[in-house]
Amino acid sequence: MSSQPGGRAPRVSVIIPVYNGAATISAAVQSVFEQTFTDYEIIVVDDGSTDATASILDGFGSRVAVIRQPNKGFCAARNAGIAKSKGVYLALLDADDFWAPAKLEKSMAILDNSPQIVLVYTDVSNQDTAGRDLGTSPVDAATAHAPTLDEMLSRLWPIMPSTVVMRRAAYESCGRFAEGFSEDLDFWIRIREQGEFSYLPEKLTRFTVGPLYPKVLRRDNRGELFAQSIRSRYGDRASGVLLSYTQHKVRILRNAGLAELRKGNRAAARKCLIRSLSYDPTAFKTYLRIARTLLPMSMIRALDRSH
Repeated sequence: MSSQPGGRAPRVSVIIPVYNGAATISAAVQSVFEQTFTDYEIIVVDDGSTDATASILDGFGSRVAVIRQPNKGFCAARNAGIAKSKGVYLALLDADDFWAPAKLEKSMAILDNSPQIVLVYTDVSNQDTAGRDLGTSPVDAATAHAPTLDEMLSRLWPIMPSTVVMRRAAYESCGRFAEGFSEDLDFWIRIREQGEFSYLPEKLTRFTVGPLYPKVLRRDNRGELFAQSIRSRYGDRASGVLLSYTQHKVRILRNAGLAELRKGNRAAARKCLIRSLSYDPTAFKTYLRIARTLLPMSMIRALDRSH
């Protein structure tokens, strides 16, 4: 619902950034329409899409407010959507993720009854691009609770944007999403300074796990800014999360490289593996894997069969 009776502002603004999301944006928006909590507006920020996203969004008519802008990245798109929104609460949803019908209702019940809570997030169920449940979640036993600030500075915390509902006042106080960054990891730490979090252990969000390449390289170009920002703000207190961040980047880039190598895309594999060395230049195995990408695919497959 993009407007409320009598011109009253909605309680929740749902912010959906999208870039070339024609395959999934309709289902994502539909999952908002199916919410049991209905006092919301939907604002979709089309971040420079070149596919059929624009025409799909036009089909929603007045039920969805659409902002169109040149491609600036998801952090900038979220800020642009929030700037045009009216809700006291802000709910985030990515264009390839989906909500269970009770997602907003259960999140709002916590925020309404607990003024010290500035952000609510939920567990997620991972699915592939065909919608099949993978039976996995980024949340494990050690992180299945709302973190203290010290815990967030000790390691990366698995807060997925599409699980989040937060108070607008807290968003504004912590300085919005940092648009120079390619990721939103620093935002969760900054907004934790504004008050407590609440974690809902129910899998009320479906998170789509798609191919890592080329997305993993596109989103890696400003990673050093995250480290600089966190280090300047928290100093040695943040050494744990910076180490965790480095390990995460190495792992995801290596996984992307190996996945592309299995597909026979040797050039893409090489790009990912070389990029991983910028985080861990001492990784001897990575140099061997890069050398492997220079071999003919027949030889690579033969080596795989021999292990």
